[in-house]
Parts: sequence; C-alpha cells; structure tokens
Amino acid sequence: MIDLPEPAVTSDVWPWSTDTDVPTFSANSDWPKISIITPSYNQGKYIEETIRSVLAQNYPNLEYIIIDGGSTDETLEIIKKYEPWISYWVSEPDNGQSHAINKGLKKCTGEIFNWLNSDDFYTPGALFEVASKFKDNSSLHVVSGYERYLRNGSGEEEIFAGTLVVKDIVKTIELSQIGQPSTFFKTNKFKELGPIPENLHYVMDGEMWVRYLLLNGQGKFSKIEKTLVNFRLHNDSKTVNNIHSFHYERNCIICDVQRFAKVPQAIIDHWVTITANKTPVYTLNRPWEINEKYITKKQLRTYFIKKYINFQFQHNNLRNVFFGIKQLIKDKQFNAFMLRSLIKLVIKAG
Repeated sequence: MIDLPEPAVTSDVWPWSTDTDVPTFSANSDWPKISIITPSYNQGKYIEETIRSVLAQNYPNLEYIIIDGGSTDETLEIIKKYEPWISYWVSEPDNGQSHAINKGLKKCTGEIFNWLNSDDFYTPGALFEVASKFKDNSSLHVVSGYERYLRNGSGEEEIFAGTLVVKDIVKTIELSQIGQPSTFFKTNKFKELGPIPENLHYVMDGEMWVRYLLLNGQGKFSKIEKTLVNFRLHNDSKTVNNIHSFHYERNCIICDVQRFAKVPQAIIDHWVTITANKTPVYTLNRPWEINEKYITKKQLRTYFIKKYINFQFQHNNLRNVFFGIKQLIKDKQFNAFMLRSLIKLVIKAG
C-alpha cells in the first residue's frame, strides 16, 4: 500500500482511510498500464476524495493525469499535496471539460483509458476488476461496470447499470447510453475515434460511444457485475442542473446519425417531435465512419423507418403509414415486416 499524505477528512471510510482492504497485486504478473485523466475546475471540496480513490487503488501500473482549467479555489493546493504520485498535471485556462480531456489524452501512454471527474470517486479494487477483465480476454475493447449515484444532502443511493448494450446494435446506438465513469476503453481504440467533440458539453461521451459502435460493433464489450465508481449528484453538478441539455445534445447526435444513413427528413422531423418535444436540433454534420462488417447505413435507415411506421399505426395516421411503407419499397425491403404492414394498412383503410 502506498503511503499517502494525511487526508483532510478524518474517517475510516474509503478513500479517506488507506486501511481499507484493496487487492494485493502480484509483482510477478504483467498488469496492463491504466491511464486515468481527471478534468478539474474549482471542485476543491471534492477533488481530494477523487484523487485518493485513484491512488489508494494501489494499482502497480498507473498513469494518473490531472488537467485543471485554472482553478481559483483550494484545488491546486490539494493537487500539490499529492504531486509525488501524479504522473502529470497542469493548471491553465481551457475551453471546458472535453478540451481538458483531449489535452490529457495526448499525454496518455497506458493500454487502458478512462476519465474520472473531480467530484466522483472509484470504489476499492475498481482498477483491479477492470484490469483483470482485460487480462482474461485480450480481444476486448471496452469493459464497463455499475455506478452508485450519491445524492448529496439526502443520503440517498441508487445503483445504475451504466453502459447499456442490447441485442439489436441499432437500438444500442439509438439509446446511446454510456455510463462513462464506469466504462474503460483500450486506449488505442478510443484514440482511433478522434478527439472528443468540444462543441458538446453534456453527452460528448455519448457521441464517442456511437462512433465506437459504428466502427467496431458491440461484440468486444464486456460487463463487470460490480459497482466501480461513485457518481456524485450535487447542486453544482452538470447532471443535476442541465438534464434538458443532456436530452437535447443526445437528440442532435441521433438526428445526425439518421441524416448520415439518409433517413427521409420527414421521419427525422417526426423523431424530433416525439423525443424532443418539437425542440429544434442543430445539425452536427459529423463525418461518421461506419464498418459494414458490423452495421450498414441500410440497417440504420430501416430501423428508423420501421419505428416510424409502428408509431403511425398506433395513432391511426394511415397516410403517414403509407409514406413509411413506400420508403421500405424504395429500399427494396420486401420482407415480412413490410408485407404485414401493407396488409394491415389495406385492412385499416377498408
């Protein structure tokens, strides 16, 4: 166990106490190097807990990087307190969280990567669980666990399943649900996706997840059935204060994917109406890359057209049903779904 400085908080609770049991790492084992980035700005009341939760993992091959945006509170004093155990840190103005993480990524040399925000903290043994999963299956690209949501002031706790993968990859893309704090990537696979988008501020991780799925499918993803991180919900957190912004940016991503797949604009507009309460979305115009070994534009387009048709049937909008069926015919989708829909339309139209 590394000998960390005395914490600001006297407690026998992790991570303030380094007496908490953590895995013993065999010196004879070749543990993969893990790079963790903490983007930070004026989170002095929380960042020591974050730092200790990384360092007290006692992980033998750790690269810990802190990118601070020029904090004016006690953050720098705390970082300097733990400086001997931090691989690299800097404090200077930046353009926000995504920019800070991109700066940190340029410094990463580990095989495995994730970022941990300066108000969250890992559970004991989290890095051991992640490294073990990657060691057991070297073909994996992504490993994810559960997250514990902590509500400040109320004492409430809730376990969140984190990154969600379902059988249909297009549905996984539509959901774009990534529990970023508990989801670790092979660093080279993450860097292949390009920089984190700096014009998104809430679901930039969601865009990276969609990029990954389009290029790599979901077959090299594995779930750890354990809680890896404590995710703090407090009055100053983005998640608490900007939930509508999360939904908005997610809609921008999914609409952009639909445009990329050449979904008819009328169907995209309908999707915005039912998912975004008619809030206009801005066009991202992302240069999405796709590997048709795992998914095709036609699959994406067909999925959203079918969803449109089903919705219009539910609301008895037969003219719109006919429009959707025509799109399937144009795509030569002469399958059971199209045939059933056509027969159902004829019956309903009388």
